[in-house]
Amino acid sequence: MEQEFKKVNFAEYEGKYNADTLVDMEINPEEISIETMRECMYGYTFTEDFAQNKYPDELSMDYWKKMNDEHYEAMLEYIDINDVDWEDSLLEENNEEEEIDMYEVDTPQERLLLQTIDSTGDGRTPETALCVIHVANEYEYLDRVFPYYNFKVVKQTVDNGIDCLHFAPNTFDIECIYFDIHRWFDVHVAPTNHTTA
Repeated sequence: MEQEFKKVNFAEYEGKYNADTLVDMEINPEEISIETMRECMYGYTFTEDFAQNKYPDELSMDYWKKMNDEHYEAMLEYIDINDVDWEDSLLEENNEEEEIDMYEVDTPQERLLLQTIDSTGDGRTPETALCVIHVANEYEYLDRVFPYYNFKVVKQTVDNGIDCLHFAPNTFDIECIYFDIHRWFDVHVAPTNHTTA
């Protein structure tokens, strides 16, 4: 079944940012719809904080991974490593997740952010570019959709707010991925076309 994309018309999201969504991400991320997350993420670009280059931790996948890692380490301090039942149940849980999860993520928050970005496109063409609000989102996305493969970026081009990462030859035969970051350029810099190696 082919994925249907809903390109981001930023004007639709003006005034839709709701900080309560970020609070809900900690408590009940599975209850947040993709559209609610889109409103939060893309609506955030109309805030004064976005204009000042400030980004909530909760909109970063790396933030949730770090929080999860710290929680996991703290939990291990209180668990008897000789408790075989606990070990077995954890292994079963991890195996179940691997079978159904299309992303290499440790948290439901990371998954929610990935699904929100994926709802905007597939990254194969400028017209179906994945919509992000910060360049860091691009690398967080790659780390989770293509784990362990460490794509080597050999060139980066930006044209009319579409950021294209060009990769060295890789096992996926993916030459490049397009990210739509035009809202960041609209707010922060005058549009320019350029290439970096």
